[in-house]
Amino acid sequence: MFSFLKYRLKSQGKFRLHSPFVYDFYEEVLEKITHENWREELHNKLNDFLLSKKDVFKEDDAFIVKEDIHTDKEKEREWEEMIGSEDAKLTIDCYHFGIIFKMERKEKQHFVLRF
Repeated sequence: MFSFLKYRLKSQGKFRLHSPFVYDFYEEVLEKITHENWREELHNKLNDFLLSKKDVFKEDDAFIVKEDIHTDKEKEREWEEMIGSEDAKLTIDCYHFGIIFKMERKEKQHFVLRF
């Protein structure tokens, strides 16, 4: 319960985002997920989104979706280690899942988004 409250205090909506890529991700992926079968929807919408962003997300870039990142202390510790990695350039925490983008030319950024 404490981790959810901490998440809610840190999380932001799309209007406070300063990254055009993350703003578009919020609109084109997160806002379109209906929350019933969100895992499958997330993967489908994320793949479609990245295909439409070939000018930003290049062929040699990669991403990882990590589910249940706040279910217990061990999962939170794993998530923190993953986002602290040198390869993790853009990370997005949506409480139930996190996404790590490995994009060489990007500077390190971390976002906590409301989902």
